[in-house]
Amino acid sequence: MSELSPDDRALKVMTSALIDACGGACAAAQLLGKAQSLVSGYAVMSEPKRFMPLSDVATLERHCGQPIVSRWLVDRHTAPPKPEALALNDVGRLTIETGDVARVVLQALEDGRVDSAERQAIRRELGELVRAASLILEKVSQP
Repeated sequence: MSELSPDDRALKVMTSALIDACGGACAAAQLLGKAQSLVSGYAVMSEPKRFMPLSDVATLERHCGQPIVSRWLVDRHTAPPKPEALALNDVGRLTIETGDVARVVLQALEDGRVDSAERQAIRRELGELVRAASLILEKVSQP
């Protein structure tokens, strides 16, 4: 299996958040007129070569009213071309995002079941954690 780059992992997380925002893989598959397994594959790390086509992203974002993947793509495009040096604020952001993930997961587990809104919140926070980790990875990947 090919290893995904940090950006590809983040894109998978954002795709998963978009699918959840539309009501899950079954609902998204119905909206797109595609098989649920195909739609699910767009969001899983074990499918490193399968990504959601932009036309499907546009359809789902229009349906849920949130530019989840598009916003991430724009943020990546507008990022500085050369990463800055690793700094203490990178550790702070990573710590905050890790805490946010832990908080929403613990809240979701309080009643013993995780509903759709809680899964969406977890995916959103995980996306932010992945972005923070990706920025650090970019900074330490430079010679």
